Amino acid sequence: MEITIARSTGFCSGVRRAISGLERVLEEKGKTYCLGEIIHNPQVVERLKGLGMVVVKNIGEVPEGSRFIIRSHGLPKEDVSEAEKRNLEIYDFTCPKVKKTHTLVKDLMTRGYRCYIAGNPEHPEVKAVLSLTGTKGTVVENEKDIPITLPSDRIALVVQTTFNPGQFLNIADRIILLSKKTLVCNTLCEETIKRQKEAKEIADMVDLVVVVGGRGSSNTKTLYQIVRERAEAVQVETPEELKREWFQGVNSVGVTSGASTPERTVRLVADAIRSIVRTH
Repeated sequence: MEITIARSTGFCSGVRRAISGLERVLEEKGKTYCLGEIIHNPQVVERLKGLGMVVVKNIGEVPEGSRFIIRSHGLPKEDVSEAEKRNLEIYDFTCPKVKKTHTLVKDLMTRGYRCYIAGNPEHPEVKAVLSLTGTKGTVVENEKDIPITLPSDRIALVVQTTFNPGQFLNIADRIILLSKKTLVCNTLCEETIKRQKEAKEIADMVDLVVVVGGRGSSNTKTLYQIVRERAEAVQVETPEELKREWFQGVNSVGVTSGASTPERTVRLVADAIRSIVRTH
């Protein structure tokens, strides 16, 4: 069996920056608090907990004066303000690409735009961006969510960095048709787009694609959705989840991964597939 592994696997630059930064803080200073998971990968999160990271559900659980990180997705401005009020020692590991969206949205607000955010309303990145818009922001996950009458003549559209590009385009088309003036800002992550392009190419070449990544990871879900439109696909978090029956009658397999999946996990999945094939 032929196994093709995507060129872009393992952590993206933003995740790598956040993980290495947190590891450094934990090694040098010890216990550090994080509001929510630093990235959407259960295995990585558990490893970091073992090193001293403490995950909390609300900022009130963090003792005053403690060390505190802002995770890769960013945090709502209200949580950041509360962290500052509690005199926390703050380390900001927000992905630089997400930070650019924050800067852009703040500028759009000062220029009087009504901001639409294409994305998952429950995703932490989207919640953080929405917090910057005050009462002038709306999250839309689907073009059908957009009303026929828009509340402003000046509309700006941004997008969650890991959102499905096809959905983003559908939302943009709808808003452009309904508004007199629309400023469309493509804030999709270039690294994510590159992974999706590679995954499409692999999907067109193989019988089955194995997508490796956390089930709570938005970019992994999007990758899986895109691949599934072109080929048979499965998603796993670890090699142990692979099932022998998936590979019966399969002559070629592709392996790709979400941006919060360690390179080591991708290699272990590929090795496990080879082992399954050899014992068929």
